Amino acid sequence: MADVLAKLFQALSPLVLHGPSSGPSICRGGTYCQRTPFSGRLTGPPACRMKHLMEPLNIIHSEWSNGWGGQEIRILDECLGMAQRGHRVALCGCPEGQLGAAAQRAGLVFHPLAMRGPWDLAAVRRLVALLRRERTQVLHTHSSVDAWVGGLAARWAGVASLRTRHLSAPVPRHPLNFVYRLPQAVVTTGQGIRRHLVEDYGLDPERVVSIPTGIDCQRFAPRPPEKALAAELNLPFGAPVVAIVAILRSWKRHDLFLHMARALADQRPQPVFLIVGGGPQEGPVRGLVQELGLGERVVMAGMRPDVERILPLCQVCVLASDKNEGVPQAVLQELACERAVVAARAGDVGQVIQHEQTGLLVPAGDAGALAAAVGRLLDDEPLRRRLGQAGRALVQQGYSRQAMLLATEAIYAKVLAGRRRA
Repeated sequence: MADVLAKLFQALSPLVLHGPSSGPSICRGGTYCQRTPFSGRLTGPPACRMKHLMEPLNIIHSEWSNGWGGQEIRILDECLGMAQRGHRVALCGCPEGQLGAAAQRAGLVFHPLAMRGPWDLAAVRRLVALLRRERTQVLHTHSSVDAWVGGLAARWAGVASLRTRHLSAPVPRHPLNFVYRLPQAVVTTGQGIRRHLVEDYGLDPERVVSIPTGIDCQRFAPRPPEKALAAELNLPFGAPVVAIVAILRSWKRHDLFLHMARALADQRPQPVFLIVGGGPQEGPVRGLVQELGLGERVVMAGMRPDVERILPLCQVCVLASDKNEGVPQAVLQELACERAVVAARAGDVGQVIQHEQTGLLVPAGDAGALAAAVGRLLDDEPLRRRLGQAGRALVQQGYSRQAMLLATEAIYAKVLAGRRRA
């Protein structure tokens, strides 16, 4: 054990990052071009831009959590997207986790790796062996436990590593909390999270880049509502539908959504309230539906793989969260489908919901304000249409899946180039 600790702390000593904000891409032709981290646009010799592609990389993503939500969906989509771009991509993490099962169903390699906590040295050693065996070039971590285990293992194995911070919850600054100083770069899902890590946590701004979740705008696009799908969901076809698409977790505030629904149901006989998603709060949410007497007005659809088909049935979509949000995937999907969105001001939501332009913003935790904003949209079809069209344009311009993949590829190139110069 003493030998293990000695190697571990020796590996931790050079916590230094190199490289400018837009680094070189490694090209098959032996030359370098620049790929900007936000647009992914290549800048450099025309011959390089036209003829050379980034060399395929060996990439492993890690995720300690066994749950399923927007974070896991993004990780899986990033992995699949990078594989489609020619990279060799695998996942490691919780043996019983839903992400591992989903990855294997999608045809990705999954390496089970139990992690009992952030200082699980046995897990660190197993991950070091995996990284070396697979000749890994980039390890990309995503949650608190695997960020520690993966960050230590990558340092020990001499592998480049990145950490994505998906949530907007504050990171406490403490001398022993150096987890964000282990990787060569940190990716955030919104500009607000990036500012917090730079201004409050003290990270070098050159190390931190915001890459919001990208949406497939062909999959999530306006389409006619399906009568058969409405029947399957027990939705009266043609009735106004107000929806929330979110994992049933406490900070998603389904309780506020239901209190909003109660207020609107008292005023309007037509709207139906749709909850799409499952999760640990399902029991309490179902109980509150009954307590508020909304059994005839609320439909709980559970987890659905076809959200892009459900959204066209909805007139208004709601985000009621009061914390932890980056740029929410569900909101981007709703905007891409030209849905009118009412969102609480939480995290980086305001980055995409620009009040009165791409949606309506209300104070977090205020069911009355939610009800007023939703009622306004139900009464104003031209406003719904205008907000929806502007929202889709915003997603197409700055939040596409392609932009996410190119920006991620660019940050991989940056950290690898920095290691070569070091």
